[in-house]
Amino acid sequence: MYKVVIVDDDRIIRKGLSSVIPWAEHGFELVGVAADGEEGLELIKANQPQIVISDIQMPFMNGLEMTKAIKDLDMNTKIILLTGYEDFKYAHEAIKLKAFDYLLKPVETSELIEKLIQASTELAIEYEKEAQISDSQAYFQQVFLKKLSHSSFTTTDLMKELHVLGIQPYGTCTTALYVKMDQVEFGSHFTLEGMKANLIEECKSVIAKREIEGYILHAEAEHFAIFLFDTEVTMESARARVDEITQEVRQNVEACFSTTVTISTGRRYPLIDGIGCSYLEAKKAMEFRHMMGTNRAFSIEEIEETNTEEMAIENRLVEELIRYISLGLPEKVALLLEGVKKDIISTKMVSLEEIILLAIRCIHLMLHEASIMAKTWDYTRFTQSESKLMKMQTIDEIFLEITNISIDLASFVKELNRNQKHSLVDKAIRFIKENYHESSVNLQMVAEQVHVSSAYLSNLFKVEKGFNFGDFLLETRMKKAMELFRTTDFKSYEVAEKVGYSNPQYFSSSFKKYTGYSPAEFKRLK
Repeated sequence: MYKVVIVDDDRIIRKGLSSVIPWAEHGFELVGVAADGEEGLELIKANQPQIVISDIQMPFMNGLEMTKAIKDLDMNTKIILLTGYEDFKYAHEAIKLKAFDYLLKPVETSELIEKLIQASTELAIEYEKEAQISDSQAYFQQVFLKKLSHSSFTTTDLMKELHVLGIQPYGTCTTALYVKMDQVEFGSHFTLEGMKANLIEECKSVIAKREIEGYILHAEAEHFAIFLFDTEVTMESARARVDEITQEVRQNVEACFSTTVTISTGRRYPLIDGIGCSYLEAKKAMEFRHMMGTNRAFSIEEIEETNTEEMAIENRLVEELIRYISLGLPEKVALLLEGVKKDIISTKMVSLEEIILLAIRCIHLMLHEASIMAKTWDYTRFTQSESKLMKMQTIDEIFLEITNISIDLASFVKELNRNQKHSLVDKAIRFIKENYHESSVNLQMVAEQVHVSSAYLSNLFKVEKGFNFGDFLLETRMKKAMELFRTTDFKSYEVAEKVGYSNPQYFSSSFKKYTGYSPAEFKRLK
């Protein structure tokens, strides 16, 4: 409902308007009435109404003065002015102040209701436009962060990218922070995006209090990035300033929103070009959140300083375990896990909790890999493994659980590799169907995946399947785009990204050539 406030020095008119108009029936809520402009302004500040109905001639502060004060507050409020004087100067002044409308007393109830509905309609259109702009900004911020993760920029290109996002740093030194929400479900009070918006505003408030320039960019899901820019200061003072910001953000988030965030920090670089390096370091540091703990702030330097035996064991296990499973080598899997277990026992410095976390991470990775290379493997038999691991008390129990799952998956992959004999083109097609959403997919990349030259693979497509590689990739992406338009409310640029197009305009052009319809026209066919 749209909130309404009435301001009029005539008690009878205030009472009449309050009681005669069926507010709720038309989608409005009367949140207060006031007898003069000063009282009305305080009421408006407290209730933030979308619509104000006000007399012009009132004591202390008249309606025009109050309108100007409301506009100075930068409130998106529609103001309907009333007057008993048919004097053009009031109407002229109301127009200058951009009041929504101007009505002469006595006002017909039906006429006022009509103006209220017109005001609410205009508000709805404005809110929709603001939401579209906000969605677009969040989308382009995510695109930039992806580029920052996978591309290198010249200083000129980087400044252009930042300018598009409204980032014009005055300082040359930069530090990147990566923030992860520790909670993703908030009951009926907040959606993930709603809470994320609140946390971003809190971060902006904390940064604004300091002599440092900060910009916050949306990353995917429960993440966002912070870029801090400052002038030349000592490393110690820069680190202290970042520590102050991260500490205050964490404290305020917990106090105000009853949730927590984890913040990782990249190095500070003396030139703007270092923004990409700092961001990648901050993201890399966040990968160790499971070891460093949640509701904490830590830097890439701390991670690197914590170069413990446990980390070396974990890295070795994860890399080799996945490699042996993907090759379908259950015997190698068993030997690897037995060797890692002996290494852990020999160190005598690894806690039970750390071993359990290691085991859980391995299981999650295996289930993820299985979803890619062994889609028909019955992983449901192991869905309770995590809860079982949390209750285990010995290293033998823990490693027996990991070994059973690993060998089972590796054996399944071995059998899969034996029974499934795909031609090179079939393998290429499977790769395309699994990766079409990546904008980097092209003939060269797919050829490398199946270990042949791009020219040879192109010829194979024509000979074995009777169509070109490019035609198949386009068809795969367009069919998925059509499916998304039919089954979701995604915007055109969102669909473009989900089917592998980094340029929404090029996607729209390709879509029209393929279907004969623009994305907007196709969506209306639903």
